[in-house]
Amino acid sequence: MTITNGYTTLADIKSRADIATADATIDSLLEGYVEAASRLIDGETQRTFYARTETHYFDIPKGRELRLDDDLLTITSVTNGDGTVIASTNYITVPKNHAPYYAIKLTEASTVGWSLNSYGNSEAVIAVAGTWGRSSTAPADIKEACAQIAHSALKRRFGENLSSISMVTAAGVVITPQDIPAFAWRVIRRYRRMA
Repeated sequence: MTITNGYTTLADIKSRADIATADATIDSLLEGYVEAASRLIDGETQRTFYARTETHYFDIPKGRELRLDDDLLTITSVTNGDGTVIASTNYITVPKNHAPYYAIKLTEASTVGWSLNSYGNSEAVIAVAGTWGRSSTAPADIKEACAQIAHSALKRRFGENLSSISMVTAAGVVITPQDIPAFAWRVIRRYRRMA
């Protein structure tokens, strides 16, 4: 297995776990933990920390501002409902000065308006092509959160508890309720995308 868009590396997890040998089975297991931890972070934050080249489609907004469904890093083109490409001089990004962007707004001076397609439809007729994601590479704290989650999963496989939190039931059974380290949860909460 190869890690796809992982937020930490196999070498980092092996170093944390004190695994010096090369073993294809163990390496595949660890790569799976890294990928699972990375996708968990994506799901919990509702964003990605790698760049994706995609086209997203939007309904015509009520005003001049088109709210995006994901973080946008760069714009390749904005195509109106009637199929015409809107020149970059006719819109600004929100926020204006730095990515990721969460909206595209037609300028007040622009004579361009959002338009229906040739069938008179307003749904999913505006196409925004570009590079999507929170960032093209994961920030240091996301990398650390991913490494902690993957390492925790490995330790739990062998019955170890990294969180130092445990509960003892009336029957004397020890339960470790936290699968994700507290630091990782704090990082995830900080990066959650607001609706």
